[in-house]
Amino acid sequence: MLTKCANPHCPAKFHYFHEGRLFVFEAKLDASMRGPPAHPDYVGSLHSPQYFWLCSSCCSAMTVQPNGDHGVTVVRRQGMPRKVFMMADRTPVAA
Repeated sequence: MLTKCANPHCPAKFHYFHEGRLFVFEAKLDASMRGPPAHPDYVGSLHSPQYFWLCSSCCSAMTVQPNGDHGVTVVRRQGMPRKVFMMADRTPVAA
């Protein structure tokens, strides 16, 4: 479940889909971690979607990319100059 912005420096909380931008990545799970079907850790699919959200302030200058560890990295969008912008709570952050 989404609770806050994927940017670790941003305190914005997720409330509505129409605010910010939602990202969906299919995580490829290691087959050795699946276990037998009767085991409680069994994962029925090798692919499971993971959802990440950037608030309106962050998605104007940043995007998320999969980092290979079943997570994401928040990066500056291509072509965006390095600058300081204000977060939703008025905290300045370098992007």
